[in-house]
Amino acid sequence: MNEALNLQAKTFASSFIENLGGDNFLIRPLSMLAQVSSINKVLIEDFNGDGNKDLLVSGNLHPAEIETPRNDSGTGLLLTGDGNGNFTPVSIKESGFFTPDDVKDVKTIKVGDKRILLVANNSDYLQAIEHIPSSQD
Repeated sequence: MNEALNLQAKTFASSFIENLGGDNFLIRPLSMLAQVSSINKVLIEDFNGDGNKDLLVSGNLHPAEIETPRNDSGTGLLLTGDGNGNFTPVSIKESGFFTPDDVKDVKTIKVGDKRILLVANNSDYLQAIEHIPSSQD
């Protein structure tokens, strides 16, 4: 047992981890709104066109062991970045991003001049959410 690998978690918070170089990292937990459920997918791009990377997160976990309740409090969340590693949550009403199901993947596609977010929900329907083009388009 003295040679067994023993790893310990100091936090379970969903976080932004910045590589400061070498073996140095700065860990910043995301907003409390990002902590309500598991995060299965993060899209990183400039969603609001301000030149800074934003985070679009979604998740949940419906199938669970019989003694564990469903992990289903997440509704998806847009977090706008300020370019310095800080992220501010945006309301669902403002962002239009609402993914309350068991999300397993999110991809962005272009349809004509529109950008569409395709949201894959486990054992359920595929969502298509139109969003405003970013400054990268």
